[in-house]
Amino acid sequence: MTEEEKTNGFVDAKDSNMTIRPQRLQEDASETPTVSNPEDIKCGFGSCKPNFLQNFNNPKALLFFLCAFCTVQGFVVNGVNNVNTTSLERRFGLPSSRVGMISSFYDISAAILGLIVSYLGSGKHKARWVAMACLSMACGSFFMALPHFTTGLYQWGQNIGEACRDHAATEVQCAQTDDTSHLQNYLYVFLFGQILHGVGGTTLYIVGVALIDDSVPASSSPMYCGILYAFATLGPALGYIVGGQMLDIYVDYFEVDGIALTPEDPRWVGAWWIGFVVAFVLFLAVSVPLFAYGSELPTAAHVRANRVSQTHNDSLNEKKEELTSHKLRDLPKSFILLMKNPAFLFITLAGTAEGFGTSGVSTFLPKLIQNQFGATAAWASILAGIIAVPGAAGGQFVGGLICKRMNLKVQGMIRLNIIVCFVAMVLDAVVWVRCDLEDIAGVTVHYSDPVSLPNVTSSCNSMCSCTTEYYEPVCSEHNIQYFSPCHAGCQSKVGSGYANCSCVEAFGVSGNMNTSNTVKTGKCSTTCNMLYFFLPVLLVAIFFRFVEAPPSLSITLRCIHDNQRTFALGIQWFVVRLLGTVPGPIFYGAVIDSTCLVWQEKCGDEQTSCWIYDNVALSRNFFLILICFKVFAGIMFLLAYKFYKPPLEKMASATYVVNSNNTNTVDSEDVAVATVNKSFEQSLGDLEMNGFSHERTSEL
Repeated sequence: MTEEEKTNGFVDAKDSNMTIRPQRLQEDASETPTVSNPEDIKCGFGSCKPNFLQNFNNPKALLFFLCAFCTVQGFVVNGVNNVNTTSLERRFGLPSSRVGMISSFYDISAAILGLIVSYLGSGKHKARWVAMACLSMACGSFFMALPHFTTGLYQWGQNIGEACRDHAATEVQCAQTDDTSHLQNYLYVFLFGQILHGVGGTTLYIVGVALIDDSVPASSSPMYCGILYAFATLGPALGYIVGGQMLDIYVDYFEVDGIALTPEDPRWVGAWWIGFVVAFVLFLAVSVPLFAYGSELPTAAHVRANRVSQTHNDSLNEKKEELTSHKLRDLPKSFILLMKNPAFLFITLAGTAEGFGTSGVSTFLPKLIQNQFGATAAWASILAGIIAVPGAAGGQFVGGLICKRMNLKVQGMIRLNIIVCFVAMVLDAVVWVRCDLEDIAGVTVHYSDPVSLPNVTSSCNSMCSCTTEYYEPVCSEHNIQYFSPCHAGCQSKVGSGYANCSCVEAFGVSGNMNTSNTVKTGKCSTTCNMLYFFLPVLLVAIFFRFVEAPPSLSITLRCIHDNQRTFALGIQWFVVRLLGTVPGPIFYGAVIDSTCLVWQEKCGDEQTSCWIYDNVALSRNFFLILICFKVFAGIMFLLAYKFYKPPLEKMASATYVVNSNNTNTVDSEDVAVATVNKSFEQSLGDLEMNGFSHERTSEL
């Protein structure tokens, strides 16, 4: 027998005195690698399958199109949607908790449908499932943009005087604006659009990831998944940047010329809808090449033949028929088998905690920057995107690269996650960094008459019938900011400001007697450079938070039986979303609402969105949420490391069993090995006949 034959682990039919165990034992001796019909795995549309399309029938080309899909998906769902949080609150009169529902409904749809999609999508034709998912995403983006084209022009109070007025003027204002309450009903259109986005997203990240894992060796799978998830993170970054630029354009720019508002005005609403229209077109374009792929890639059969099991040891003894069935009636049985796998269970719970914290922060990160540092909505969105590119994308890429370069197995990847989890926990303290809120009369400082704060009404403006429906900040020369000219007690408009302001006079009596009773429009200028410290630390915190993603995904794919991988991803997505990313944005939105100091109130004291927040309470609440769920995730990683049992070493290594009399030693395992050798040789011969090279690949 030649040295090459020994290395590859084949049994020479003429060598009857030696039994050779293969270096890479298949999970089941009875399972022989199969090669699909060559016509079924070709690229093309129907019977049209030209040769030039076969140049794209490989894992790298497939990864390119999946990365394009992931980029557009992240662009619209986690980028544009998050950028538009404040704009949707202003345009449709929604509080943060209800806007958080828009993000959560994506995960509700993904959680519920993920189970069915993952179970039914476990077979072949995965590329076709992904292409249909792309069309679903296109429909979702269409419905998200639809409310802009079915509503009237945005009313920001342009026909209403903000100076001191009597009750009769207030009643006229109510009559003019009362018909805007129906806008809140458009929330349900946004929710339906997010449901369609969820259908497409869950199919992409369950069936699409399984398609990649089916087509490349296990040693390359973390790297491919790392690249895929890096582009998935690049999408939100582009959404933040491009969507942020769109917010500098007035929402009705094509119908209204020359408005008095500027992006710095808190009443400003940008062109939030453009990003959804762009995503609709891109999804249609990406779906075309995905429909061209066949039942599987040509490399899939070769990958199946060479895959080594790293399944949790307790699962190795399960009956084969319990793991290979993909009928709906067997779904509960497969679910129970997964729940018996402690590594899978604890990794899923860790992902749930991470999802809860990450989903809330990603949804409201532009809003956090805008309120804590006084940035405009557009600039806050751009900054969030600039941080997301090197942070999240780089973290996911490095996570996959570490797994590949260090040749980490399941235990090594869990150790990596434990380390980066506790490092990220320390860095989450960055949310304490903030700028102090301006001196706002009745909010952070008292009027001349001391009353409990916040209370923007005082004796100096009590006769003006002021409301908080429209926020038009004005600033006096002693740097006191007022909610509006009406709240400053101003009687008339002069140039770019207001004059005869009774509340400014009251401050002058208690302070400087020479202070004028005029105010200028806009917020008072402040000097705060904490943003330049906040951003780089936040970048590092995001980096370490996302390093965990590729190892966690690879652990999930490696610690379970091959035939349950797609279904396991569906279960994991269901749990992570149901307990993590679904309640996350809603919970964060409610926490943000709880720190509100001044609400926008419509006629009849109807509260809609918030104008001014308590910065200190906002930082404290964000920190407590992040730290609690990060500690929980760290504990889950530790439990996964403790209870994971790798396969027995003898089942993954090559040993040569030769007795002292040079006779063959046969036991039950040798019988299985001989069967694998025979079927393996036959299958490799079939592979070579179909143009595949016989090449061993290293395993994690």
